[in-house]
Amino acid sequence: AIMLWRPHHLIQVRTSFDFLSKRKLALVASTVINVLSLAGVFIFGLNFGIDFEGGIAIQVRAKQGTIHLEELRSTVGALHVGEVSLQEFGDASSALIRVQRQEGGTQCVANADNVLKRRAGNGWAVKPGAAGTGDVEFTAPSALDAVGWRDAVSRVGLTVQERQLPRGSVNTAKVEMTPEQRAEWCQQVAIKLVEDTIGNKYELRGTESVGPKIGDELMRNGVLAIVATLVAIAIYVWFRFEWQFGVGALVALLHDVISTVGLFVVLHLDFSLTALAALLTIAGYSINDTVVIFDRVRENMRRYKKMGLIELLNFSINETLARTLMTSGTMFVAVLALVLFGGPVLYSFSIAMLWGVFVGTYSSIWIASATLVYLNLRPEQLRQDEEKAEKAKA
Repeated sequence: AIMLWRPHHLIQVRTSFDFLSKRKLALVASTVINVLSLAGVFIFGLNFGIDFEGGIAIQVRAKQGTIHLEELRSTVGALHVGEVSLQEFGDASSALIRVQRQEGGTQCVANADNVLKRRAGNGWAVKPGAAGTGDVEFTAPSALDAVGWRDAVSRVGLTVQERQLPRGSVNTAKVEMTPEQRAEWCQQVAIKLVEDTIGNKYELRGTESVGPKIGDELMRNGVLAIVATLVAIAIYVWFRFEWQFGVGALVALLHDVISTVGLFVVLHLDFSLTALAALLTIAGYSINDTVVIFDRVRENMRRYKKMGLIELLNFSINETLARTLMTSGTMFVAVLALVLFGGPVLYSFSIAMLWGVFVGTYSSIWIASATLVYLNLRPEQLRQDEEKAEKAKA
């Protein structure tokens, strides 16, 4: 006997769920979520990472045994470098130390004085220059030439042009800087201070320093990238289909992005460049699912000329439901693996993507499609436009 292989369907081929009957409930729920998300951003704010806020990230590893976070937090917190946060990084013997952005005030100069004395010995001193400037004045225990001064200031993280240093042999030197330049330099001072303090027990594996100016630029460029992406996607859908489809896609994308930002507020996740990457990825994933449904809607509008819009939308969503759930399920499993095994660096990205898989599927069905109903899309309008186009070609 010949046995024929019959494919097994995890999802019924022909479903008949009435999705659009729940569109008002979905609209209310989505509106509440988005309003609360925006309110959370303005009231509580985002937990900006070093990429945007500026500051220092130092990866350390215990030379022996495991990391004692409380002891390390107490040691680094006593250095007068501002707010400090610690977390395990990868394994129990490694940690990530985050230090807030250094402002470049007198405390920073005092820290530089401390570092220079540790690294060059007593007799050295660092003090701020004239008020309103970022100048820093160095004092040596004996007269030094330009080469000696370059070596001295490099001990506290300064790289200066030779013309800024005295040409003769003197025991005092002034390095001219703007307040912004001194704030950037203070980042390096803080790194060296932490290194000198914990270097006997911990090995520095890597450092990352972002100044306030760079952080502001990254934030501005990141927001522009998200806005440009959403607008470009909406324009593409508009030209690919009709203007109602473009508006529906844009509303769904805004819903996905705003609700994901709200997730960052609720879970207090780090909002960094990887978070922006997650938002852009979610937008791409969501529009892919939306376009599949829209394409089937448009196809059915030509095929079933007497079918009402809500019935046609439900029919189209059910036709693509198996594909949607299989794609979402596969994506969910892949992202779940990142959440469980991706480590702290990818944690914010992974959690956001996990939410994005759910909300992107939800918005394609209950937001993008439902928007077509409220925009009064008419199947006969599409057919009239196509008939005019065909007559024009003839």
